[in-house]
Amino acid sequence: MSAVRPHALPLFLAAFFAASMARAQASPDAYGVEVCTVAGTSGEYSVRVRNTGSEPLARADIAGVRLDAGGQAAGDLSVTLTDIPAGKYKTAVLGRHGDSVALVSIATYVSVQGVESRREDLYAGKVAHVSPGSSVPYTLAPLAVRGWTVAYGSKAGPRLEAGSAVLLVYPARPGKKRDATRPEAGRAPADVVPLAPCGAPAGGKRP
Repeated sequence: MSAVRPHALPLFLAAFFAASMARAQASPDAYGVEVCTVAGTSGEYSVRVRNTGSEPLARADIAGVRLDAGGQAAGDLSVTLTDIPAGKYKTAVLGRHGDSVALVSIATYVSVQGVESRREDLYAGKVAHVSPGSSVPYTLAPLAVRGWTVAYGSKAGPRLEAGSAVLLVYPARPGKKRDATRPEAGRAPADVVPLAPCGAPAGGKRP
């Protein structure tokens, strides 16, 4: 093997790091999830996370809440799904028969060259208010907890129905600590998709 000449070292290093970055950056369709809810025959409430990408997901952290008789949050729930292969799904059971529970958020993680990192934060919400003709027609609020609202949409954007359940999708920011209960203040979601029962025509699909 021939040695690298000193004056060629900067070019060699630049090419090496460029190749490394190219390997680390997956194609746009390498990662994605589809989320839906399951109400089982025994009354349990579950969240199904399907990996729609071409690469495996290292894990998905699901946060939920137990609800009291008045529908208010009465306790936190958390389930972690690990090693979700491409094209497959895993199901997180949040509650059993007789429980009243709700989804709060999901964080997905990927592993690139052995390093695990958060890819997306998805928050369970509902369309709280619709302002037809407004430049920002929708106000989104939490599905179960309280404490935040998000303005979303445009006149030419997709139509959302008042009261419908949705997922607010945010690309994770490197180095930014995740808040499992609420989106980052002042930040609009990159996408909003329906949160529907599994098998419904409009699922929470992430391309």
